[in-house]
Amino acid sequence: MNRIEGILVVGEKKVFSELAQIVEIALEANTVLTRMFKMGYNESPLIEGLHSVQDLHKRAVDAAFRCGEDITGGAVSPNVIDSLLRFTQQAADIVHTNLHISRELARMAKAYSAGLEMHHAGWDSVFENMLGSVEECLLKLKQALSTSDVSEIMQSREEVQALEEQGDDIKDQGFDRLYGIAPELNYLEFYHYQRVLHFCEDSLNGCENCSSLLVSVVTSILK
Repeated sequence: MNRIEGILVVGEKKVFSELAQIVEIALEANTVLTRMFKMGYNESPLIEGLHSVQDLHKRAVDAAFRCGEDITGGAVSPNVIDSLLRFTQQAADIVHTNLHISRELARMAKAYSAGLEMHHAGWDSVFENMLGSVEECLLKLKQALSTSDVSEIMQSREEVQALEEQGDDIKDQGFDRLYGIAPELNYLEFYHYQRVLHFCEDSLNGCENCSSLLVSVVTSILK
């Protein structure tokens, strides 16, 4: 069978739609975060960006709670409950990770405002490239949740995995650069850059986990 639309129950269709909404919120948060990296550690606009991500995080938490209620309330087939709950949490966690990054940017801006000197520019492009990979992954997840074509869902998993690997390469290059200039950095700068690199990696891993869980759900439904 190449399509799942005809075998999804009403509750499962609703859950898929709710999951797509959480992914859409993650996309919005990723867009805000990408803009924040262009602000040059200017404290005032970064604080505004942080507030925007906080609002999106609250929306994601609320959406995940409602989705979880529908999943556990008998709306879906029992054999996919666990995978759907894990997908819900993973998708919400991506927004949570964006919140961590936005807080880190706002805090670092405070340090610069207090007189900390910035020794190395250009890191914004590294993080923007990683967030670009996250955006592509989220777009593919959103599309996979809205299609009934099984082959398209399977293909999206492969594409997300490739994007995760691409992002991993960017992260490794970032760490190579970071350790290469470490003697010239103060501790706070080093900590900040490595922390954001790890957070971006977490978002990519979350996208890959979501794509695998979606394939697991579809495979179980088709059995």
